[in-house]
Formats: sequence, C-alpha cells, structure tokens
Amino acid sequence: MEVVEKVLSVARIIYAQCEQVKCCKHQCRRLVYRVHILLRPVEVLRAQPPKQISSQVEETLQQLLETLEKAQELMKKYSQTNWLQKFLKASNVMEGFARVNERLGDAAQGLSLLLQAEHKQSFLETFQRDTCSREDSQDTKDDKALWEELLTRSTETKDAVDNVHNDVRHVGTKVEDVGSRVEEVRQMMQKLQDAVMKKDNAVPREEITEIRMEDLTKTSWTFLMESKSHTLYKGEFYKYPVAIKVFKNPVITSTEKVREIFRKEIETMKKFESPNILRMYGICIDERGSSPCFSIVMEYCEKGTLRDVLTRKPQLPWETRIRMALDAARGLYRLHQTAEKSKLHGCINSTKFLVAKGYCVKLSGFELSKTESSIKRSCKKKLMDVPASAYISPLGLASLCHKYDVPSEIYSFGIVLWEIATSKIPFEGCSSQEIYQKVYEQRYQAPVGEDCPSHLQDVINQCRAFEPSQRPSAEEIVDSLIAIYGKINTAS
Repeated sequence: MEVVEKVLSVARIIYAQCEQVKCCKHQCRRLVYRVHILLRPVEVLRAQPPKQISSQVEETLQQLLETLEKAQELMKKYSQTNWLQKFLKASNVMEGFARVNERLGDAAQGLSLLLQAEHKQSFLETFQRDTCSREDSQDTKDDKALWEELLTRSTETKDAVDNVHNDVRHVGTKVEDVGSRVEEVRQMMQKLQDAVMKKDNAVPREEITEIRMEDLTKTSWTFLMESKSHTLYKGEFYKYPVAIKVFKNPVITSTEKVREIFRKEIETMKKFESPNILRMYGICIDERGSSPCFSIVMEYCEKGTLRDVLTRKPQLPWETRIRMALDAARGLYRLHQTAEKSKLHGCINSTKFLVAKGYCVKLSGFELSKTESSIKRSCKKKLMDVPASAYISPLGLASLCHKYDVPSEIYSFGIVLWEIATSKIPFEGCSSQEIYQKVYEQRYQAPVGEDCPSHLQDVINQCRAFEPSQRPSAEEIVDSLIAIYGKINTAS
C-alpha cells in the first residue's frame, strides 16, 4: 500500500535527522521514540493485502503521514547551521512539538485497533495523556534551561556588538582598529556557538582547522599518558577542555606536506557530524624550535575508554548501560551510513569508544588517520587487556584471507555490546588458538547473564551470529536499542 511505504520512508528520514539536531534535542529524541513505537502496527499493515485495510485505517495512516511530515519539518528547523540566531528569536519553540505529539497520540488510538489485546495495552501506555504530559514537561524544562543560558550569553555578545558600533561612530578614520574589534566580536559569537553545541554534544565538523599554539593555553596542560609514539595531555582550547596528542620524532618533517594531507582529510571529516563521534578540533604545528612539533587536538572525554569505565564501574544500572550501548551504536551507524559505500572503522573494540560526561559514548580511532599516520612513527603497540582476536568474526578467525566487511564489523560491535552488558573482559585468559576453537569450531557464544533484559540479549546474540547474513545492520541495531531504552524508561 502506497501510504504505508510513504509513512515508513518519512520515518527513516526523521531518524536520520535526529542525529543532526543542534537544539531542542530532548524533545526531538522523545518524538523519535514515539514515532518508532507507532511504526509497529504500520509494519503489521505492510504485510497485509490492501483489500484487508479498512477505509478508517487508511484515513488514520494518511493523518499519520501528514503528522510525520510536520515532525520532519521540526527536525529540519533545528538542524540548520544558522539555528542559533533563529532559536534565540523564537517566541515559543515548544508549540510545534505540542501539536505534533498530540496528533501522534490521536494516530496511536486509531492504529491500536490493529494490534492484538496483549500488545495493545503496552502500545497505548506510551501515549497515555498523563504520561506524555509529564514527559513533555520534563523535556521542555531541560531544553528551556539551555535556551535561557543562550539568552544570557547572547546578551553579553550583544553588549560587545554595541561597543563595536560605538567605536565605529567615534573612531572615524581608524578603520584598522574597528576591523580588529569586529573580528573580536565575530570570534566571541563563534565561541558562544561552540560552547552551546559542545554542551549538547553536537559540534559542526566544518570547524576542523589548523590551530595556533598560542590558542592552546600551555599553563593548563595536564599529563595523561605517554607511549613510544606520542604524549597525551589534557589542555584548553579557547578555555574548553581538549585532549592534545603530541607526536615524538615525526616521520615527515615537511610542514607543507603534512598540511596538504590534513587539508584533504578535512574534506572527508566534514561528513561526520554526530554527538557520538569524537570531535576533532584540528592540528597544531609548532615551528618555533629547530624542528617542527606536530599535535592533534581533539575532544576531551573525562571518563576515558569504555573498557576503563566498565572495569571501574562494573555495577552500572541497566538504564545507563543501554543508553551507552545506544550511543555506541549511533556512532557506528553514522560511520556506516555517511557515504554511498559504507566506511568501515576497521578496529572496533571497547578501547575505541570514549566516554564523556554523563556517560555519553563516542566512537574514536579513525579521525584524521591519514594525517596521523603521516607523522606518527610506527612502534610496537602496547598489549590491550582484551585479546585482539576476541573481536574477530568466526570466518575471520578461520582464514587470514577473509574479507573484512560490514558484517565483520558488526560482529566486533556485538562483542562490545556484550562487554557493556556484563562489564567482563571477553575471552579473558584465552589464547588466540583457544578463541578460534571456541568461536569457530564450537560456535560458542559467551552467556550474557540472566539479569540482562531479554531484548538486549537478542540484539547481542544477533550481532554475534556465526553466519554473516544473520547479523543486523547498524541502523537495525539503533532501532532495536531505541525501543529497549524506551521500555526501560517507561518501566522506571
């Protein structure tokens, strides 16, 4: 039926747009969750012959389609690059969400008739007026807190702009002085936008650039770790905490060659804009010494790697674990769906996911990889706590010639999900040969644990399926985890 396909198509667009929103994120995510729930009866309809669909249901579907198109417009509005100015001028950004959510509730009543009694009750619970009102109120409150902070900051910026206007009136012919003040205000506006986006974990990739050493507050640097190839510091960039990777004995000492590689790689990195992909600020080339010093400046994640967090906090609540799993899946989905041909990470494991404030998980390990490899001197890697073969798919263990592809990467991600669910180290104490015997010869899957939600167990086991064709895509994993997280929230 044509209207069913249109509904599913618009819903997929909304899912993708949710990854791009830069404000009103709490309300947008709630809206996406409700849309996801509504698609259950729509999928039921998809499998039925058109003749069996009543005119009443068809009318409900048409109304749902119109509502989803309104939701799509909302998502687009809050995904625009010039969102800051529009957001500050908006008189009531909550009104649009209220209308859409109300219409989604109406659609739920009509579509619930298609479900069996045992499913109908849980379906309608999501759209109970009292529950929705309470959730919407909290989402509005959370988004409004950010809005009020924006207004405060914008007032400060407006004062600075007014000062520039006064300077223009009094300076007269001192064009250079006025230009300098205008540039200061431009930078203030940029810092404001950066701060707000950073607070909501969504920073535009277009700003990856070469950074001046004087913009990195040297006095704030704190040593984090050291390897044979680099030293890692926590520092500040425009007073925002960043991680600074300083390379030792670079392979290439030609600054122009490194800059050329960097400029080309920026074009690729511009495609990746997601709260769940580690943000890269850029490179810093210090040419003040006898030989250039190269650094890469990136987002600082205060809790360290996912493996570190699971080791330190083995008793995290299920709500936190599932949210972390969803964050990780969104990062992988963003990577896989960005280009026409899926881009592979190539080395998915629990150390490649970093954890920021609020247990927000971000995928790392592929950003500026060409730039880094051009200056990084190769050396023996420090052994991980987890054996590398633990993340290799069964067919990959069986043959070195097996092609690494999307299903192979999904298997690796399934092991990461198992770690999130158990906090354990996969195949701890096993040699590579023992892992091969278990995974390939015996088709063994390590148990998840009885306390793990059954639907999460299903997702983990699907990702670890022996046959590559039985493993889900990153998009399907995200959809499943959204539904599981919604159930956990409703239950709590």
